[in-house]
Amino acid sequence: MIDDRAGIDAAERPDAPGRGLELDLERVLSDARALAFPRYPGSDGDRRAIAMVAERLAEAGLAVTRESFSYDVAPIFRGLSTVLVALALVVAAAGWGLARAPGPVLLALGASFAAAALLLGWSPWLERLYRRPGPTTTENVAGRRDAAGAPRLTIVLLAHHDSKSQNLTMLARGALTVVALLGSAGLAALAAAALMRGAPPGPAWLGPAGGLITAAALLALSTLRSGNRSPGGVDNAGSLALILELGRRLPPQAPDDVEWIVLSTGAEEDHMVGAIRWLDAHREALRGRPVWVLNFDGAGAPGKVALLERFGFGRRFSPTLSRLARRCAERLGIPVRGVYLPPAMGIDAIPFAHRGVDCLTFTSGSLDRATLAVHSPRDVAENLDRATLERVARLAAAVALDLARGDGDPIGPSPSPVAADASRRDASRQPGNSRADGGRR
Repeated sequence: MIDDRAGIDAAERPDAPGRGLELDLERVLSDARALAFPRYPGSDGDRRAIAMVAERLAEAGLAVTRESFSYDVAPIFRGLSTVLVALALVVAAAGWGLARAPGPVLLALGASFAAAALLLGWSPWLERLYRRPGPTTTENVAGRRDAAGAPRLTIVLLAHHDSKSQNLTMLARGALTVVALLGSAGLAALAAAALMRGAPPGPAWLGPAGGLITAAALLALSTLRSGNRSPGGVDNAGSLALILELGRRLPPQAPDDVEWIVLSTGAEEDHMVGAIRWLDAHREALRGRPVWVLNFDGAGAPGKVALLERFGFGRRFSPTLSRLARRCAERLGIPVRGVYLPPAMGIDAIPFAHRGVDCLTFTSGSLDRATLAVHSPRDVAENLDRATLERVARLAAAVALDLARGDGDPIGPSPSPVAADASRRDASRQPGNSRADGGRR
């Protein structure tokens, strides 16, 4: 059960995985409050959070490792701003020119946004840009319970420990993105109609006005900057506190041939650099067995529990884990919804997906005050909802123990080594096996 000083059953059925498991929700909330301070990668707050996480993992009896790395994302941020400015110029010119040259306008729009989609869709080859050392130094922190002998499988409980603030609110970013996408699609439709009809439909000012509005949205997005003013309560102190508690409680409940890793990554807010570096460093050590990753990001925001199931242009993170989580949710009576992560939005699960490692992200919330406060000074620990944290913890515990015990045989007979060569995906990968030997980079 989760200890709320009254007691809540963690699993209603006598035969449900996790029966008898006790999760201390008071400790989860206490850790979340203690971790809710600004901690942008490389800052004093980041170093303080790293030390706190390492201490908690050691207290849980796990073998702790801290792996330092450095990087430089400034050139990448400048490049993204340049791309957005260039796109703004293209759409502004397209708006003025579609009546006179709809064919070239349509080609220019298509080429420009195809290039942008390649960049914003987190293509695996982009990871090489994040491997250079640089002025920002942070750490990945991991606590490990080794298997007795050769591990049958590995379960990773994952959450990032950094936070960031941004000069544009989440609502503003979302609105500007929608305007840019709809405006660009509208201009392309006008150009296509002009090609077929000989002239664009509607009043003469429609194209220029649409081009200017779309360009203004793109220019506003190009000004996006990150800072160190967010306490990161929802993003991601609540999730971090959850994996610390799950890492303390779950391993003793599982067979001793299961390896457990509680991984707190750095620099997730800087394009998932920490997850990329950890996977690069541990690729060989994770070969030869199934590897299942349960990621937590934004867990505890008030609202329904959500599973991040797709990203980019419709790619799925893990059909196997999604099915298992939904079965567990139905068994526990926990309502869940699937969530799609659109292009340009990043999460630590993406580098795992690039390598073919099954990774499912647990999150929660709705379009309310707590969610809209993310990446701002208003993202405080008080925004976390106790009941939602409880539901996420119960569901994740059930999924993890189902995996560990092989209940329902979600894993299948085939091993799933992490790729030594992660530049290509094995075309024969079956959705029932967490195969990473053909993952892309």
